[in-house]
Amino acid sequence: MTLLLGSVLALICQTYEWYLIGLIVAVIAYYYISWRNAVSYWKDRHICGPKPIPIFGNLLSLSLKPRPLLELEWYKKYGKIYGLYCSGKPRLAVADPALIKQILVKDFNAFRNRSISPGQDGLNLTRARDNNWKRVRAIVSPTFTSGKMRKMYALISHCCEDFLNTLDNNVSNGVNEVELKRLMGAYTMDVIASCAFATKINSYADPNNPFTTNALNFINVSNRTGRLPLPSFIVNTNIYRRVVSTGITEKKFFADLSRSLIRKRRNNNEKHNDFLQLLMDVERPDGDTREASDANEAHHVNEGKDEMKANAEAFSRVLGLEKKLTEDEILGQCFIFFIGGYGSVSITLSYCIYELALNPGLQDRLYEETKEAFNEKGEMDYEVLSRLPFIDALLSETLRHYSPAIRLEREAMEDVMLGNTGVKIEKGVIVDIPIYAIHHDPDHFPDPFTFSPDRFMPDNRDHIQPYTYLPFGSPGALT
Repeated sequence: MTLLLGSVLALICQTYEWYLIGLIVAVIAYYYISWRNAVSYWKDRHICGPKPIPIFGNLLSLSLKPRPLLELEWYKKYGKIYGLYCSGKPRLAVADPALIKQILVKDFNAFRNRSISPGQDGLNLTRARDNNWKRVRAIVSPTFTSGKMRKMYALISHCCEDFLNTLDNNVSNGVNEVELKRLMGAYTMDVIASCAFATKINSYADPNNPFTTNALNFINVSNRTGRLPLPSFIVNTNIYRRVVSTGITEKKFFADLSRSLIRKRRNNNEKHNDFLQLLMDVERPDGDTREASDANEAHHVNEGKDEMKANAEAFSRVLGLEKKLTEDEILGQCFIFFIGGYGSVSITLSYCIYELALNPGLQDRLYEETKEAFNEKGEMDYEVLSRLPFIDALLSETLRHYSPAIRLEREAMEDVMLGNTGVKIEKGVIVDIPIYAIHHDPDHFPDPFTFSPDRFMPDNRDHIQPYTYLPFGSPGALT
């Protein structure tokens, strides 16, 4: 019986051997032709860029050099418009300020979406798309007016007191060195927990509390998987997503926490002055959500008539949409508030203090400005703080030099001609805006690798060209 089965299998193999070889050759030829056609995309359009590697495109370069430095290198070599490939899919890097304004403002409707990976829910504001983004943005925006933020100022002030008490205790106990990133991470998590969920945690005494550990775990897992230079046909498979399982446990922790607080407040008719409560109560307004005092909160170097007009047009057709967030959407905003806020704020504060340590003269200027701002109770009023020019310039320069966002990305939802360049961005192409490279262009910021807050002092900030300073995108550009 065994000999008979072996004979049958051998006959089948001999019969279909050439068919199998032909199939393999056909598959190889198909992928070769597809790849050759793909990587000729930018060449055919006379756009230069770094040479792609078969299957990977330009992804492997990211494993050899940090992305900000690599993008700065490409920016210097290929100019303010250059073509890239994510595997075989073309992407266009755009760094010209006028063209950035076109993408983020004038043609915003054509570039309204960020790219989204398979498996992402698209519930939070950074990943929502089309009318869903427009609706969520219109509902969430009122929670970030200066008036709403002012109500949380007391919570932040209490967190500052805990932070200073921790430093005093360290000095009393003879501690003369601290791990700055860990210390600022603890402070940031205290502020977020207080302002988001009215929850008091002691991150200094208990660095292993679940808030901090889950946030750190999610960031670390995301960073590791985000650096894997794998082609899209692997990354986009269900098998890959199940193996990697990026942040499932951490997402569940924050979702369960948010959901339990929402139900407790609704069942007990509780009210708190925090971000979660604002999301539960907020209702989409029919008009502009901004307040007159919002102008004191940032430079708005990118905001003018075009931006205000684009903002109005973007939300002019939301009247027929639902005016409240669903519970899942509330959970999505809370999650991004925790994770996005924790990483960016703690790193920015760490770099700011690092630069102050390197520059005693900056410490003296900060001390002289702030010592007069405290009242007789030793407290600083919110309005006074928002108008201090040097501390604003100090943080602005930190955000320029150490921008927490290294690039913006937008997906073309229709064919768009890019200014008068003759370049057509076709539907489906992702546009990258390399923030780090733009922030370190000497044409925009002379001597860009020198830390100089004076760039953002009132006498100088008007010299900053719009759309060359994009640390978190641009408030006037609907980001």
